Amino acid sequence: MKKESKQRWSNYLIELLIVITGITIAFWLNNLDHTRNNRKQRISYLSDIKNDLTTDSLRLSKNIKNNRAKSKILIKSLELIKVSAPIDSVLVNVLEIGSYDFFDPDNFTLTSLIQSGDLKLINSEETKRELLRLLKIYESVDDMQNHFLDALDENYFPMLISKVDITELKAINKDFFYGTEMKNYCAFTLNETNRHIKNYERAQSQVTKVMKLID
Repeated sequence: MKKESKQRWSNYLIELLIVITGITIAFWLNNLDHTRNNRKQRISYLSDIKNDLTTDSLRLSKNIKNNRAKSKILIKSLELIKVSAPIDSVLVNVLEIGSYDFFDPDNFTLTSLIQSGDLKLINSEETKRELLRLLKIYESVDDMQNHFLDALDENYFPMLISKVDITELKAINKDFFYGTEMKNYCAFTLNETNRHIKNYERAQSQVTKVMKLID
């Protein structure tokens, strides 16, 4: 009887060990699968972000180039006004004040990564930190661009409508284009354009830094 009882307990213990081992293996396999899925998702995110950053880098290079060209035209505008050059040449150059080439980042993947809470999938703290810093720079660039556009909408474009015959591209009041107000418009836009260039270069530098971390 004792022997049978002992055998029963021995069988129970073996069964218990088998169950515990099975549960442990199931948990291990589940964790392994979860880790594998997280790794695939992380690689996918980083690959998509890198592609987006490649696009951003090209756009920023174009923005910097175009704004440098605009800066040169604005400097020329101030010189033409100073020497009282013919109105046609002054008008053609000062109209550059109203042109702009803004940066529009391709940051959908990065924004989705943060909003979904999946930023934790990236195991490099430095990469996460620099991605967040890049997003802050993008936000700063967007604010700068919007403020400049507001200034144009509120001041420059209304002035242009009242001082220029747009259909003929002729100055209605020629003297205005040699006065202090026009010089101030040029000087303000030149300063803003140079500020745009610096911020685009800052964003470009951060994009390069993040791409190296992803690699």
